[in-house]
Amino acid sequence: MAPDTSQFATGIWGSPPPLELAAFRRQNSTLILLSLGVLLCLLGIHLVFRPLLGPLPFAIALALCLRFLLLLGELWLMSGREWLRPATFARVSVAVHLLFAVILARINSGQESHYVVLLVIPVLASAFWLSLAGLAATVLVASGLTIFQVWTPAGSTPAGVLVEYFEATTVALTFLLFAIIVRLLVVQQWHQEAEVRAGMAELARTRDRLVQEEKLAAIGRLSGAIAHEIRNPVAMIRTALTATSRPDASPENRDEFFSILAQESLRLERLTEDFLAYARQRPPERRSLETATALGSAAGLARARAEEAGLQLEVAPAENRLASFDPFQVQQALLNLLLNAIDATPRGGRIRMGARQEGGRVVFFVENEGDAIPPAVAARLGEPFFTTKPRGTGLGLAIARSMARGHGGDLLLEENRAGCVRFGLRIPEEEAPWAPS
Repeated sequence: MAPDTSQFATGIWGSPPPLELAAFRRQNSTLILLSLGVLLCLLGIHLVFRPLLGPLPFAIALALCLRFLLLLGELWLMSGREWLRPATFARVSVAVHLLFAVILARINSGQESHYVVLLVIPVLASAFWLSLAGLAATVLVASGLTIFQVWTPAGSTPAGVLVEYFEATTVALTFLLFAIIVRLLVVQQWHQEAEVRAGMAELARTRDRLVQEEKLAAIGRLSGAIAHEIRNPVAMIRTALTATSRPDASPENRDEFFSILAQESLRLERLTEDFLAYARQRPPERRSLETATALGSAAGLARARAEEAGLQLEVAPAENRLASFDPFQVQQALLNLLLNAIDATPRGGRIRMGARQEGGRVVFFVENEGDAIPPAVAARLGEPFFTTKPRGTGLGLAIARSMARGHGGDLLLEENRAGCVRFGLRIPEEEAPWAPS
């Protein structure tokens, strides 16, 4: 997107955008560290060139030490002070920089001109924080101090005076050029940040719109699936009622139709209960419980169904450990996995369940012997109302996955091959660590 030139001009000649506290802290902390580094470098330069410059005057040493302490105090104020007003603090900071330069110029009396480098710092800060008027005033003060430092001492020759003023004027022009360049770069940064903020705001609006559309689409798909699942038993019930009301219906046919009525009513009731269990998922109520207890409860509920199907149900031996989870939800999720495994296992097969520790989570698993799940079916496992069973509701795995995600975990198909299909219910530990009993 091309920059707006009118806004660019306003940024140069007008005021900067409002300072954010976090950004101001970063900028001012960097500027303070830069100032501290410059002070240390100036002291080092004076010590190196002591034969030429002479010993460091006590007044200058005292002023530099006090300034060093003030900068450390300012750096301390930058850390975690929510009451700071960035705009006010910026003006005060620039003014203090200039005041220190004025004091140092008065002490120097035109003899220590290398300290003029300290005037670069307030010019830099003004380009970042102040309006054009503030920046111009800072540059004028810095230029005036530079020229003042070479005020003609008594006994100087005219040629020496001209050289000194020429050098001072050159430094003043350097300040002006430095201020213009930095201001231009800063304005470009402001506009880039404004474009990024505008882009982020547009992305947020687009995301919200897409989320809303996806929610509506999901509601539509869910409504269609519910209508489809309810329509079949309702149609069967209507057909059976119509058939039983016919005068020529035999008692045998009536009994058969009454059986159909009972089966389809039960199917409709089960579908309603499963949907309510899926839709009204409550947050898990975690408590410390032995994993063997949860496995034993689910296995006890499913064992009769497994024996009726001619299957062997085994609970894998494991260390009896404490874990933190909602026992009712985990038992219901494991029971759903077991019922699916019973339906998918050929007669004479084996179903195995257990629990293991895996990093910072407990993994309950249910595996069964049988054919591998086809990839097209595996990709849709856990989708509400998707089922390959003639009498299934397609909500068993969806409920189990919803309960696992309610714990902050998930339900995964861990193994899918001929002779071994294993689902893992992964629940992160949050409240109670694993501990041997």
